[in-house]
Order: sequence, then C-alpha cells, then structure tokens
Amino acid sequence: MRVCVFLDLDDTLFQTLPKCPPEQERRPAAFDRDGAPNSFMTGKQVRLLEMFEQSAEVIPVTARNLDAFRRVRVPFCSLAILDFGGVVLRPDGSPDRDWEARIRPQAEAAGGTLHALLESVQEFIARQNLGVNARLIHDLGMPLYIVMKHPDANEDALARIRAEHLSALVPKLPFGNAPPRNSVSPDLSEFFLHQNSNNLSIVPRFLGKEHAVAYVLEKHFADVISIGVGDSLSDVPFLRRCDFLMMPSGSQLAQALQADR
Repeated sequence: MRVCVFLDLDDTLFQTLPKCPPEQERRPAAFDRDGAPNSFMTGKQVRLLEMFEQSAEVIPVTARNLDAFRRVRVPFCSLAILDFGGVVLRPDGSPDRDWEARIRPQAEAAGGTLHALLESVQEFIARQNLGVNARLIHDLGMPLYIVMKHPDANEDALARIRAEHLSALVPKLPFGNAPPRNSVSPDLSEFFLHQNSNNLSIVPRFLGKEHAVAYVLEKHFADVISIGVGDSLSDVPFLRRCDFLMMPSGSQLAQALQADR
C-alpha cells in the first residue's frame, strides 16, 4: 500500500535561523525575494525528509503562497497544497483547476470583507505605532487571507492587535475539533485567526488545509496510508484527516499537548 506524507513546511521542515539549535548543522532551505537564505533545515530535518522520500509520496501543506513556495529550495516532486488550502498544485506545478473552481467563487465573495479588514488593521497599526506589516495575500488572482508580521519579530505588537483590535475573531483552535463558529457578526463569523510566533493571519473559513488534504486524498490517492506532520494548532484539522500524525518536539502543538496534561 502506498504511503502519503502531508508535510507542513515552516517550523516543521525548516525554520528561521534564531529557531535553529546552535549545535546542529544547518542547510539553507528557503530564501527571501533578494535571494538571501531566511529559513534553514537541521541535519535531523534533512534526514527525516530523506526517509520520507525513500518510502512515501511527500506533499507539502503550507500557508505560503505560490511566490513564497517557489523560494523554497526543496525538490518536491508531487502535488502541493498552498495558501492554507486555497491552491492545489499538480506535480508539474500547474494549478489543479477543479480545486480552483471550488475556491475562486468563495474568494471573490470574501474579497470585499478582506480588503475592509486589512484597512481596519492597518489603521490600528498606524494609530498605535506598532510597526507591523499587514498585507492581503493573493494567488492566481484570488484574494485569500491577511498576514501580519513585525520586522523585528516583536510578538507583543501582534498580541496587541489580536487582543485590542481583533478580539471578535479570536476563536481558540481546540485540539481534535474544528474551529468554533463565532456569532459576533455575519461577516466576522466567516473568519478565524491563526497565530504562531511572528505570524498572525486572518483566514476565511472556506480555506483550510484539511479541506485540500481531503480533496487530494479523495481525487489523487485512494487507498493509501496517510501521515500528517505539522507544528501548530491550526494544523490539527488537517492532521486529523490522516491515519497517523507527527509533530516536532517544542512546537506550538507539542507545547499545547504538554500544557493539557
């Protein structure tokens, strides 16, 4: 029986330099737009990927859009799931048009609200002088989600945005369950927040890595053993779609499990 590994990328397969253990070897894995390496794999991560590739079909599952995914220097050969599940790429790098046909009408319907949310967030950031960069991520011409990062990785600034401005969008992602719906307003109930380190995202509920993983399993990989590998609470729904799951020790997800003991 074939094996498929659905593999999250950032903070699972590689991470920024400050997050790398200083005593381990490091290999550049992803690059910024200027060509400088900004994410690295440790020797253990390299070996884990090699082990997967020897015995399984490896499918990256990431929040990265197509531009950011192309700056990952890992030679994936199968399908890929991008944009929190908004885009599925075929092995030749072309979009899966059947999946795009499902996502595009929903993305276009949510576009106006996403732009309004972005403007609201940017006004709050400027008013509070937080120095956070906020932008709306597009792919294949579709508005998909909002991402916020601080250039100096000031997570307190992101916490202020979340607590003081986005409190209506703060559903906690409980382990083993889908995100609860929020009844604050008809518009805001259609979004949830994802945060992990210096990354805060506002994501429409029609997106979700788990939806794309289910689609890929149904359409492309019937009757397989599936393994999900991820690091964050927002990965839980897609991990639950798989027969087995893995997580890095010390990850957000591992820490949450430890706290529940």
